[in-house]
Formats: sequence, C-alpha cells, structure tokens
Amino acid sequence: MVDRVFGNSFRQVLRASVFALASMPLAMAGLVPGAAYAQEQQTGQVRGRLIDGETGTPLTGAQLMIVETGDVSATENGGRFEFKNVPAGVYTLAVSYIGLADYAQEVVVSAAETTDLRVVMPNTMTLEGIVVVGQRSSQASALNQQRMASNLSNVISADQAGRFPDSNAAEAMQRVPGVAINREEKGGEGRYISIRGLDSGLNNFKLNGVNVAQTDTDTRRVPLDVVQAGALSKIVVNKTLLPDMDGDGIGGSVELETGSAFDLNERLIRFNLEGNYNDFAEDLGGKVSATFGDTFGARDEFGVLISGTYNKRQTMGYNNLQDEEYIPYFEQDEGEPIDMSGDNTLIPWWFGLGNFDNERENIGASIALDYRLDENTSLYLKGSYNRLEDIELSSGFFIIADDDELYQNGVFDPEGGTVYQVRSEYEESVFTNSTLTVGGTTSHNNFTFDYSVGYARGIFEEPNDYEVAFEYELSGPVLYDYSDNYFPQPILSEEDQAAIRDPSNFVLGGNDIDLDDSKDEKYIAQFDTTYEPNSTWLSYIKAGAKYQRSERELFEANVLEAEGDLALVGSGFEGGYLDTSDVGSPYGQILRLNPGYIRNWRNIGQQLVADGILENAYDGDPPDEDSYEAEEDLYAAYLMAEAVHGDFEFIGGVRVEYLDFTSNGFEVIEDEDGETVQARTSTSDNTQILPRIQVNYRPTDKFVVRGAAFTSLARPEFVFLNAATEIEIEDDNSLEAFLGNPDLKPAYAWNFDLSAEYYLSSIGMISGGVFYKSIEDFIFIDSAPEGETTSAELEARFPGYNIEVETVFNGNRAEVYGLELAYMNQFTGLKGPFGGLGVYANLTLQETSADTGLEGRDDVPFFNAPDYVGTVALTYQKYGVEANLAYTFRGDSLEELGPYLIDKYQQSYETLDGQFKYALTEKVDLYVNAIDILDDGLDPVVHKTLGKGGRYPEDITFNGRTVTFGVTLEF
Repeated sequence: MVDRVFGNSFRQVLRASVFALASMPLAMAGLVPGAAYAQEQQTGQVRGRLIDGETGTPLTGAQLMIVETGDVSATENGGRFEFKNVPAGVYTLAVSYIGLADYAQEVVVSAAETTDLRVVMPNTMTLEGIVVVGQRSSQASALNQQRMASNLSNVISADQAGRFPDSNAAEAMQRVPGVAINREEKGGEGRYISIRGLDSGLNNFKLNGVNVAQTDTDTRRVPLDVVQAGALSKIVVNKTLLPDMDGDGIGGSVELETGSAFDLNERLIRFNLEGNYNDFAEDLGGKVSATFGDTFGARDEFGVLISGTYNKRQTMGYNNLQDEEYIPYFEQDEGEPIDMSGDNTLIPWWFGLGNFDNERENIGASIALDYRLDENTSLYLKGSYNRLEDIELSSGFFIIADDDELYQNGVFDPEGGTVYQVRSEYEESVFTNSTLTVGGTTSHNNFTFDYSVGYARGIFEEPNDYEVAFEYELSGPVLYDYSDNYFPQPILSEEDQAAIRDPSNFVLGGNDIDLDDSKDEKYIAQFDTTYEPNSTWLSYIKAGAKYQRSERELFEANVLEAEGDLALVGSGFEGGYLDTSDVGSPYGQILRLNPGYIRNWRNIGQQLVADGILENAYDGDPPDEDSYEAEEDLYAAYLMAEAVHGDFEFIGGVRVEYLDFTSNGFEVIEDEDGETVQARTSTSDNTQILPRIQVNYRPTDKFVVRGAAFTSLARPEFVFLNAATEIEIEDDNSLEAFLGNPDLKPAYAWNFDLSAEYYLSSIGMISGGVFYKSIEDFIFIDSAPEGETTSAELEARFPGYNIEVETVFNGNRAEVYGLELAYMNQFTGLKGPFGGLGVYANLTLQETSADTGLEGRDDVPFFNAPDYVGTVALTYQKYGVEANLAYTFRGDSLEELGPYLIDKYQQSYETLDGQFKYALTEKVDLYVNAIDILDDGLDPVVHKTLGKGGRYPEDITFNGRTVTFGVTLEF
C-alpha cells in the first residue's frame, strides 16, 4: 500500500488516461441529455455579489441559503456567489456572516434566465452597533472562509489586498494553530514553517496556484522569508487534503495568494513608509511599499492590482558554534553509547564564537490582471517576483583539533596538534523566487471548467563566499568547562591565553572561495472539470489532470585556496579586537580580522597567487561531485465527488500521480595518481495511488464537525536522488565508494483527523481536534541514513578489489499523534472601552516516534517535531486604536541524529511580540511593532545542543530585539 510501482509501461497508460479522466463528468452528463435539457428549461440561475453595507467591501466566505430549497452556497473572492438549477419561483435568500447580524431578502427566479443580485448586508454587530473594520474585519473574513471550507483549514486574511502586519510569509503564519516557525540563524527572522510538527520539507507550498520553486540547495524546503507579506491578501493552511490537491503535503498544504482588484470596494492607492531598528546593529533601516488597485471598463470588467516593496535592514548578533562533532575523551566506537563515568567528557574538536553583521534587502513585486469576459467566463494573470539578498560578515575564533588522528593511546590527544584560529567569513546569498500564472474559469449549464498554465523559478546564488583564517598552534589538546550552558570555556594554559591575544603569533592558516548556484524551474498545466447534476443529494462530480515538469540544477565548485607563508602582522588583515561581552560571553576581547580585507579577499588572494607569494591548491580542480542536473516529470489525475445527506457532507475520491526522474551527475575516482571525473546518469520512476475522504457534519450554521482519512506524500531531496558517486581506491586493492540512490521511495502517509468548530457571532471560534499520521519510508531532512550495500556494477569494473559501498536509505516508519485546541473571541458585548478587547489562543500537543532503520535508533522522536507549540494573544480595537500583544512558544525538537547515540536538539523557544496602530484619519495610520520584546540580547533566538538536556552547545545565536515603525497613507 505504501509504494505503488507499476513500472515504465504504466507511463503510457497514465498519459493516455489523464485527460480522459478529466472529461468523465462530460461523459456522465451525456447519458441523460434529454432530462438535463428539460430541467434547464424549468430552472434558472441566481448570481450576485455580497457587499458590506457600511464599507462597501465585498464579503468572502459568507453562507447563503435559499430557504425553500435548502440549497447552500458560499461567497468566493470579490463576494461573488451562484446558485444553479433553481426552479422558477419566489424565494428567501438567507445570509450568515460571522461578525454581522443574519440577513435575508427576497429573490425571484425565472425559468431559463439568470437573476443578478447585489446583496448589501447591514454592518451591525449582533450584540452592539459596532462597525467591523480593520483587524476585526480581517479576522471575520478569515473565520467565514474557514467555516465554509470543505476541508480542515486555517485562513489568515489581510485587512485589504495585502495589509499583513508581519514582514514575511513565515512570520504571518506563526499565529495559526499547529504552525511553528524556524528562524534564520543570523537574521533572526522566520524562514521555514512546520505544520503539526512536521518539517517544512514535508509540506506543499503554492503561490497563486503554482507550486513554489525550491531555492535550497539540498532540501525541498521553501524559505518563506523571501516572500514579503505585504503583497499577500490571504494565506490558507490546509491540514486535511482533498483529491483535487497535490499529493505532496504530509504536514499540510500552504496556499499563498496575492490580491485582486475585484476584492476592493473602490480604487486603492496605498503607500507605506517604515523604519526598523535592531538592538545590536544600532543602525536604522527602512521599507517602502506601494499598492494600486482599480477596476475599469463599461461594466467594470477589467481589474488591475499592482504592489511593490523594498525593504532594507541591518542586524547584528553572535553565534556560538560547534562546527563538526563532539567526541568522547576516551576513544570508542561512535555507534555505541558513551560511558560518562569517571573522567570521561565530551569534547568539541571544532568550536568557536563569532560576531556577525547582516545586511538584508528584500525586493518584492506582484501584479494581478483580471478580465470578466462575460457572465460565464473570467480570465486572470497573476505574477510575483521576490528577491532576498543577505550579506553577512562574521568575525570570531575557532579552536580546531587536527582530525588525522584524534586519539593517542586511547585518549584525546590530536597527533597533528590543536590550533586557535582568528577567522572571518564574508558571504553574499541571493534568493530569488518568481511565479507567473495565466488561467480562467468558464461556466456552461451544469459545468464549470477551470484551466491554468504556470511557471515558477527559484534561484539561489552565492556570488561571493570567502573564508580567511590566521592561526596559532596551541601547546596541547584543549578540554572545556561546561558550567555555562551557553558558553563552554576552553581550558588553556597561561602561555596560550596570552599568546592568542598577540597578533604577532598568527600566520595564514586557512582560506577558501566557493561558488554555489542552484536553480529550480517548474512548468505547470492544469485542467479541472466540475459537473453539478440536477440532484438533491449529489452536489458535484469533479475531475482533473495536471502536468508539472521540474528542471533543477546545482553547481558547486572550489575557486581558491591559497597556501603559503603569510604573517598576520604587516599583511593588512589586522583588525584590532572584538568585545563579546554584549551577550554575556566570558571570552572577553578577542582578535579580529580587518573587515575591509575580508570583503576583498577574492582580489587580494588572487593577487597574492599571481605575485607568487601564495599558491592556489584548487587550480584546475573540477566541479564538486555534488553538482548535478535533474528533471522531474509529474503526471497527475483525480476523480472526486460531493454528496449531501441532511446535515452531512461527504467528499471523497482518489488521486493518481506518476513521477519520472532523471539525474545527470558526476563520478569522482580518487587514487594515488589524483582524481578523475566522468559523467553519470540515472533514472527512476514510481506511481502513487492516493485515496482521500472528508466528512463534514453541519447541524447549524455555526457548528461544524469534520472527519478525514487521506493519504499524502513527501518526495526525497534531489541531492539524495542524485547519481553522484565517490570512489576512493587504496594501494592495497581496497575500494571505498559512496553512491547516491535514485531509487529512494517517497514517504507515504496515512492521515486521520477529527475536529469540531463552533463559531461565535462576536467574531470568534472555539475548536478542538485530534490527528494521527503513520508515515512509511519517511525522508530524513538534513541527512539520510547511510548503510552498507553492494554494487554489481562496481564489482564488474574492479575485479579482485575488496569493495565497501555505502548509500542512503529511507527511514522505516514514523508516527505522529496530536491534539489541537484554539479559541478566539472579540468581546464586543462589554461596555465602553472594554468592548475593544479580544483574545486568541491556540495550543498543539503532539507525540512522535520514528524507527530510522539504524541500529539503536528504532524509537526516536520525529525530526523537527516539538512536543508543543502555541500562541496566546491579547488584542484591542476601538477609538482608532488597533493593538496586539502575542506570546508564542514551542517545545524542543530533534534536529539531527548524532554520534554515540546522543542526538542534536533544537531547544524550546518563546517570544513576545507587540503591535500598535493608530488611525490618525480614515486614510492615515501610524504604527509601531516590536519583535521579541523580552530579548535583551542575553537569551538566544536559536539554541541547538547535543543531547536533549542542553549541556553541550551545537549552535547558539543571539540577535536582540527589533522594532519597526511607520505610516500608511491611502488615497
């Protein structure tokens, strides 16, 4: 059941059947043409828009019911709704919208005609005459859309076409139940999100209906700090999947949407000017954004919405890093647990602390063009461009033990000695993500056709990545005092302590220039057909097909490693001293290198080589063996239907996905004569069958119970599927090889959900649910399990050799159990200023276990799955004031499997964020936001350790708080 592999012959069958499946509703309708025609003559259609009577804003997610027939519909974007096949007559149209009083009006339906309505809903609260605007309007819109959704989802809605208070898409999602953000280590901003404790690489991300292209070089994660939130109008987090949704998404599916001019009630011209300030950087940054939206034409049939953002800010912080592995003082097999009795201790044989300056620049732009050709057809074009440039300069020290032979006589005593390095790195990283979607919707009688083509591109570039280190050889091996959980204290002799502060003791010890570029391009075509029969119980039959081609490439190469004698004093690299006391570090003042020289190392290093002072060890080396080009062709088709019986909705069907994968990589053979490189190609394919069913029970318009059983996938990272081969030949006729594994299977999960939601008229909700996931062949995110295997090809090529082969494998099985609770409410019934109060809170508790397939690792927590995650927030909106104080927290989680059966953990994290906005006039808002208010610089924003207890630091980052402030103008 986990892996449905039918072989290459299935490819032709699926290709032939994909579009046949999409047209099945047409064929079914053709069986009863006479009946359909007769029914059409006796029925009519009702179409219209639902408008807020106070603000004129279209209302999305409202429930509409024709009382006499029981037919139910929901308003879509722009407040549009439609009822088909309504018998001629006079009816009552009842409207329910959370936050507004129920409303009803009469509608007359004529046979074979379309009745157009403009329903203006009075903007009055049930309990008190309070106009619903601002953040309450956003929450009301989100709750209404969530209530009417066919599946379990959470919606975040912008105030108006792109007005999120958060800086990027990841930050905007941290308020969703079950969602946790992973912060970028140096900038301190949210980058990745996990849903229900599952890593970002196990989720599916779309922007305007197009799968977002990857920019990470070695995972399928999508860094969301690239996407500026200002251009987004809505974010939907799907926690249960329907057959018409992609197979990917074991954690869930995230849909990011930019706005449309048809969502507006009038022309919109908005400017936003913002300043930002980081405690450590002590430098003022700024953001400017603008949005224009309007409809035009004789029938307002054209719409245009354009948005642009430029954001530049400076951050500064410190990073305490163990860059390789901890090892025990007494030598032992790393596959065995450590005996910590006696004098044994753990030692980081590569440890240091650095200060980093980050300059981050975002450029974002989006455009939405809409055209309503007639009452039956609408067309659209949506494009987005997002670019993040991150420039980082770090300075610090490392203590490094030579790794040729770390043990002498069974104890830690590196044969090659231990050095103290004064080290700096300059790195320019550029992430670019863009999408373009062209599509439309056409209705004809009982049919609706949705069609689109799309393109997505993700690029990661490191045009400049330099490391330079000057070193001094210490007098002996270094042990550490761990009495400070954040800052292990190296135990040095008095002579060494004095020497490491004297620049005259240092000579060039290491340097590097690397070139890393990756690109992912996706070409997508999709077609869906929905047939709504003239039936009282069968709501619709829907089928569709999708084709997606992904072309991905990674290029890694070494450019420069200069070797030779170069003293620190007199070289120009002297940079004085760095004070590390800002974060409570016990290391005091440490030597640093000249930042200007580090930034210019490419020119300086190449000139030193040209002058014969140094020699380039990389001269003429080939590209790194991890470089590759790969193509993924995905063919998908589905069939689903919805049936309604009383208060129950049944939605179910099946999805089939076929994947064809080709990889072009390198084989590197290293022997006593040097390295030889040749190209390698590998192919694989697999087919997955994905049944899915969702049942909703709606006894009232405020109460929904949802149950779901569905399957989903997570495909292996390209770097693991790559055909790369590394072969090392020894002179004793022995051979060691590492092989990529193109035959890795997708992780296949059975997911079960049961939840209940009760919606409050005062713009609120109470919900609770449980979920369970059983994941076979799960994917390791940062590293795959390696194990011994055989290779008939290598045995034939190298007869008589003693061959040891390692490759990567799938994990065995993982399970996730969870409980999810949420509550939000606006206390509109309270008198006076207290009527502005509101609250939202959510908590997700989960337990996970994984059998990795590795010895001694048959029951570990699942990766990046904290035991708990939640948010508690107090809100206020009245008298022109909008405020929000949110406390977000998450538990510790397994980051990576470590040696000696001691694993690497991300420690628990909490933050308090505040937002305050004041409406100076109807068109002018002033605001100030504070991120991580309680962070005085002494508590880490990232805290990774070896072992769950947190004694041995792996990666600890201190950033301090950030404050933004600005003004928004509308015309």
